[in-house]
Order: sequence, then structure tokens, then C-alpha cells
Amino acid sequence: MNSRLTGPEPTEALEPDSAIRLLEAMQRARQFDKLAVALQRQGVVAGYGQAEGQEAAQIGAVWAMRDDDMVFPSYRQPGVALHRGVSVRDMLRFYSRHELCTWDWRACRFAPYAVPVGSQLSHAVGWAMADRARGGDQVTLAFFGEGSASQGEVHEAMNMAGVYRAPVVFLCENNGWAISTPFARQTASSTVYVRAEGYGFRGVRVDGNDVLAVAAAVRDATVAARAGLGPSLIEAVTYRLGGHTTADDPSLYRPDHEFEVWRRNDPIDRFAQVCVSLGAMEDSAVEIIRERVYGEIRSAAAEFAEEFGV
Repeated sequence: MNSRLTGPEPTEALEPDSAIRLLEAMQRARQFDKLAVALQRQGVVAGYGQAEGQEAAQIGAVWAMRDDDMVFPSYRQPGVALHRGVSVRDMLRFYSRHELCTWDWRACRFAPYAVPVGSQLSHAVGWAMADRARGGDQVTLAFFGEGSASQGEVHEAMNMAGVYRAPVVFLCENNGWAISTPFARQTASSTVYVRAEGYGFRGVRVDGNDVLAVAAAVRDATVAARAGLGPSLIEAVTYRLGGHTTADDPSLYRPDHEFEVWRRNDPIDRFAQVCVSLGAMEDSAVEIIRERVYGEIRSAAAEFAEEFGV
């Protein structure tokens, strides 16, 4: 269930096995998200930062990384955690029992969730510099949202990374909203990735709902970082279909028509259609994968409930 993915090079055809495992990973993220929201409504989970709609940006990014590369999340990357070997049980323990980190984050190469907004970028830069000082060629991936880009610590992290050419990939999931503040009210700039120029490293903007585009951008960034060319800032333009957290009601501030446009651009549906059109899988396989992953998540949730009496 928590097997690692090995993504194809951008020039390679999408092989059926790779397509299946990539779609499984995206479905696993989606099904865990739905489970966590349901458990919050039942009082098992105190609060949860929803990630529905952002699966392509998250899974595409980690798909392009090596197993020994390090990942620093924010508080909204459950699919990445599961991909890195964190169990459903440990994720549910984190959300329901208020334990700071229940997984072996060094072994998983997936750091503890960072709730203080933007703080994980400084951690990522320090880790990347330490890896390089030890003589390794690992790259560190740091996730953050466009709202986090307004934090002073994010500026400090990127500035230091640029000065010291740290092997870091900064992956901004621009989902359009910092809680209830739209992107246009967060910055006078029309994009996030252009800030990279001021720090002296490369920046790129990609369709964050195209999992293969994200994977290709991150792979290019890791190649550059391993070659000693320093960090990259990737802005993946995506959308959160749910609320900021389970304590948020997006209908109070988000236009209905905007939601409907992005709902029709669902990243999982898009990738499934690509797989079928390229002949990487049959149309019937899409529903089979969804049902199989749903069963895995439900089974793991039942084991968690039995163990902890919830």
C-alpha cells in the first residue's frame, strides 16, 4: 500500500505499470482526505487541513524525487506522507491523538508536519546544506502554499538558499486562497515563481493539476541541484476543492462559479483520461483502482479504530 513510486523520465512513454501506480498514489491521497474529513465530523479527528484537488502537485513532485531525497511538508501533504512510507495508522494517530510525529521521519525521509506557516523552508535549507556538507548528492524538497510566501521566514530561507547554492526545490502549491484571502490580495505580483530571480536562482510556473508536468519540472530541478546549480522555485498552480481546514467554510468567501471551473479540472480525472487516451490502461481499470484503494484505506482505518478504541 505504501510502496514507493519511480517516475519515468519526461522523454519516456507512460508505461502501464507506472500509470497504474501513479493513479493509485493520487487516489490514495484523495481517499485518505475523505476519510480524515469524515472522522473529523465524527469527533475522532480534532482538525484537518484538506488537500482534495491538489493531488497532482503533491504526488507529481514526490514522484520525481529519489528515495534518499528529503521532503519537508507543511500541514497539507497526506498523499506525500503515504507515498514516503508513513502508514495510515500513523497519520490518523497524528491527527486524532495530538502526537507531534508518530512516524520514523528519518527513515521515511519525510519530516514532521510543520504547522507554523512557512517554518519548514528554513529547516529544508539547513538539512540540504548538511547533506551536501556530508558529501552526499541528495536534494531536499520543501512544500509550501502561496500564502506562506508572505512570511518573512520564507524570504530568509530562499535568500540563504540562493547565497549558498543549497540543493533545494521549493514547491509552491498556489491554490488561490490563503484561508479566505485571494491571491490578488496577497501580493502585487501576478505570480510567485518570479521571486526566484531576486534570489539568484531559477523559477518556473507549471499547471499544478497536470501530474506529469509537475513531475517533469521537479525532475529538471533535482538534476540542476545535484549538478551544483543551486535551488529552484516551482509554482504549481492548483486549487483546493475543500476548505482551508475542516473548521473553514469556503462558501462564505469563494465564488460558486470558480469552484465549478476547478471541479471540472479535477487532477485525478484528468490523469485518468490521459492514461486511457494513451492506451496505458483500460477505462474499466480506473474504477477498479479507485475501489481497490478505497478498500485499503477503509481497512487501515478499521484497524486504527480497533487498536485505539475510537
